[in-house]
Amino acid sequence: MNRDISALSDQYFDILVIGGGIFGAGVARDAALRGLRVGLIEKSDFASGTSSRSSKLIHGGFRYLQQRDFKLVFEACRERRILQRIAPHHVRPLPFLFPIYKGGSLSLAKLRLGMTLYDWLALYRNIAPHRTLSAKRALEKEPSLSRHGLRGAVMFYDCQEDDARFCVDHILHAAELGAVCLNYCALTGFVTREDRIVAARVRDEVGSCTSEVTARMFINAAGPWVDQVRALTPFDGDATRLSPTKGVHLVLPRLTQDHAIAFQARSDGRVLFVIPWGDYSLVGTTDTEFHGNPDRARAERADVEYLLAEVRTLFPDTPLSEAEVVTTFTGVRSLLASGVASPSARSREHRIVRQGRNLLSIVGGKYTTYRAIAQHTVDAAINILNVTAQPCRTAEVPLPNRRPAPTGEKISDSPAVCVGDIAHACEQEMAVTLSDVMRRRTQLALSRAGGPEIALQVARAMAPLLGWSPDEERAQFERYAEEWNQNLP
Repeated sequence: MNRDISALSDQYFDILVIGGGIFGAGVARDAALRGLRVGLIEKSDFASGTSSRSSKLIHGGFRYLQQRDFKLVFEACRERRILQRIAPHHVRPLPFLFPIYKGGSLSLAKLRLGMTLYDWLALYRNIAPHRTLSAKRALEKEPSLSRHGLRGAVMFYDCQEDDARFCVDHILHAAELGAVCLNYCALTGFVTREDRIVAARVRDEVGSCTSEVTARMFINAAGPWVDQVRALTPFDGDATRLSPTKGVHLVLPRLTQDHAIAFQARSDGRVLFVIPWGDYSLVGTTDTEFHGNPDRARAERADVEYLLAEVRTLFPDTPLSEAEVVTTFTGVRSLLASGVASPSARSREHRIVRQGRNLLSIVGGKYTTYRAIAQHTVDAAINILNVTAQPCRTAEVPLPNRRPAPTGEKISDSPAVCVGDIAHACEQEMAVTLSDVMRRRTQLALSRAGGPEIALQVARAMAPLLGWSPDEERAQFERYAEEWNQNLP
């Protein structure tokens, strides 16, 4: 599947989607399934923002029960069930243990009550109902947990996925259905007439050409950049704004045997996760105010120290120093501004905001509910366009399984990546840069195989496929190596 910038300017779209994260990908796939003419532009690579920097979970959000956000939990549990059905190769059950310790603000009885409500909001269609374990049984399940003050644990299930891969596969399916999807295609402005947008001005960051893309409706799905896109229009509109927060994860050597762990941080009572990821564990996430450019969000020393301190308390017999951190990754959550002081307490709900006659912006939202958010957005667009379209089909139509069979020389054992995977990414999945392959078409960058040695091999494999000169190959490697170093603690 090739990048064809001319395909954008050669068509008059029903909908042009701005943003190639999971919200934009979901909107493009939904609208294409309904028979609409769809274009999508993304200023960097697909899923390069928050949609590749999450906790890699499709979950009901039991944490939101503490905020009494029962509607969001119900919706997330429903969406989790739908995604298991349409994409079982992506969305896989993951067992969790939630240990409870003496002195914590959450008692075992209160957690049991919360998990009963969690099961009820899922209409008892969970992978399995929660179970209460004694301290002895919890330690049999995960012997490395701290024994000091352990009262017991609750075992429950949520789901795990590769967030970047999941997003990219939505883009590829939308393209198969007729949507024109372009990465490295930046929005630079709008052409407006009275109270409507008639075209988007875009710049191809690969070929350095500019063009205008015409459409009847424009959907702003830019996540943390949504307000920047809205500011490019002359229209007044809903005053809804973002209040972003930063989430940092650490990649550490594998800490558990079979389970993910949810636990209360001793320092501030927040719920944190330890999530199995192949031979590694993902530990996170922080939730702090963020006011900068989302492109430059990085883990600060305080973030790393906070997470390491909490995980050391949970696994006291496991040596965990800063040197054990394989890498870090950081995402910016596009949360609704709600006047709530605590970042962790801010709503994960979304709003669809209209400006002028034909710009809709998705403000807020969470990864797990992307499909429902896309459905609401496309419904709103069809209503404004006043066109006849097929009903939403994303809850029934399976997401194709695109993982190629392993072929060719193996580049890495953990994660398993072959030369054939690199070729497939470049030739069929619109990978343009070394970072695209290392970070979003494979899982290499979230492992020790993400370092310079493997990156150099991948760059050499990509060069003939993409026609890179020796200078370009070296530049690609150097840019990726700089990114890798920036994510080290």
